[in-house]
Amino acid sequence: MAASTIVRKAMSPGFFGMMKEIFSPGKMSVMDGVMRFAPDVGFGALSAFQTPGDLGDKAIAFGATAGGGLLGGLGSAGLVRKFGKDKMDPGALQGAMNAADMFGSISGDMIAMPLGDMVARGKDKVMGGKGETAWERMSSGQQEAMRKEMEQSILSQYGGAIPGLGAVPGFGLARTPGIRYDDYLADLGMS
Repeated sequence: MAASTIVRKAMSPGFFGMMKEIFSPGKMSVMDGVMRFAPDVGFGALSAFQTPGDLGDKAIAFGATAGGGLLGGLGSAGLVRKFGKDKMDPGALQGAMNAADMFGSISGDMIAMPLGDMVARGKDKVMGGKGETAWERMSSGQQEAMRKEMEQSILSQYGGAIPGLGAVPGFGLARTPGIRYDDYLADLGMS
């Protein structure tokens, strides 16, 4: 019952007018615009700068962070303006809208992050990857490098021989006849 009411209202002609009214920034000074939009754009740029990967990964990070913050801030401030404009004096309304914008920007950013990750995974899959975000690709590469470093450290520490097993094939040491070897490392492709 409630779902059909929501769908009916969303399909009504006045719905888009109401959304335009909520997401419109309304009348604001240049300084108000800077105070509202600059943090969202700034945090989007910071997110893009810190994201590893190519320009596409950075653009996705910027779009998710800045877009989510801007939409969340505009929407929450617009709701406060819509429901408070007749009930509050203009100074208090502006203060409430600024607080709502800050809360909405943070909330919108947090909601948009998983959406940005989904887009980044899709981009990686289309580009021939495993469907990972830039951070996941970096982590996988670092884990593989650490695994190889540990493997080399262990094998060099024991000179290619593992205690109790003898020589590890492929490291320049021949197998001694009559000794039973464990081929676990060879089966994993580590020898």
